Amino acid sequence: MLSARRTASALVAATAFVTLAACGSAEAGPGPVLDTGPPGSEISDEVEAALGPKVTLKVDITGAVTVKGVTTATAPSGGRHSLKTCAEYAKGTADGQYLAAGEFDDSIGGRGISLGMWIADYAGPGTYPQGQIAGPDSRPMVAIDDSVYAVWAGGAASSATTDGRGGGSWTFTKLANRREGSSPGDAVSGTITWTCGKR
Repeated sequence: MLSARRTASALVAATAFVTLAACGSAEAGPGPVLDTGPPGSEISDEVEAALGPKVTLKVDITGAVTVKGVTTATAPSGGRHSLKTCAEYAKGTADGQYLAAGEFDDSIGGRGISLGMWIADYAGPGTYPQGQIAGPDSRPMVAIDDSVYAVWAGGAASSATTDGRGGGSWTFTKLANRREGSSPGDAVSGTITWTCGKR
């Protein structure tokens, strides 16, 4: 059994090592702890909660491709920090945009799908016309498998709405395939709605 003096010396040495390691004067530790816990485990729940609010999306797309179903995503912050609440998400970004969730957690009906759409000059919950619906290369886009629909075809229309709870919808018609040589009929129309809630 260690004496009180030897125990105190050991504690001082351990504290000094930890302090030096924190200052970068000692060798680096094992690195970040990865979330390897099973679903429902304490570490898994803590990591998931830090990601921000969960958005549930209902997709109803028809035309050249049909995609119907429900999936989830993390509410995007538009910055390096994660959002904490759905109300924070509903306010939009610091630079005046509202970002629709784009990277979905799961495929829908076996089809890979992602979204690139935001509302420019966002002024809070309400309805926004096609002129304020933006995306990569200034156009909103829906990627379905290996096709990207991001060109307004003749007679196209679009509008988006948001509420004060982090929910909203985007309705579009005649969003055409941007692949060179695609036929005019290679277009999709649809509505994507979303609600925001806790994980």
